[in-house]
Amino acid sequence: MKKLILFFLGLIPFALGFAMNAIMMQNQNYTLPYRLIGIMWILIWLFIGYKTCTLGKTPTESAIIANLPALLVLLLNLYQEIILRQYWPNIFGIATQFYYLTLINLSSLFTFWSPYLWTVYIVAFLLMFASYTAGAYFRKRGTL
Repeated sequence: MKKLILFFLGLIPFALGFAMNAIMMQNQNYTLPYRLIGIMWILIWLFIGYKTCTLGKTPTESAIIANLPALLVLLLNLYQEIILRQYWPNIFGIATQFYYLTLINLSSLFTFWSPYLWTVYIVAFLLMFASYTAGAYFRKRGTL
């Protein structure tokens, strides 16, 4: 049951991405603080890692389970971008793009050298995994 909770926590970015898209579509004349949103999400994910790293047998197992949805979405995005060279024209194609929407601006800072969006998705995944793992590390050390 605890592992299922970790997995479902990993689905939070879907809701955030759909909400962020809705806000952007409703307010097209306004610019959101995209970089701040990305930083806030990383800090929230770090806090979630801090609070939930004990739900697995080890903090590493917790990090893997919590980031499993992110990895699956990354693999689907890579398949669509690199193999198909287009996104699926259905909810699955849209959802996979929205999953990392909160981190696109932040992770693009690290991939300025690449013209491909799939590199941005990889960095976004690495940021999420690293922040959850950092939260687990802080919990283990008794800091934060």
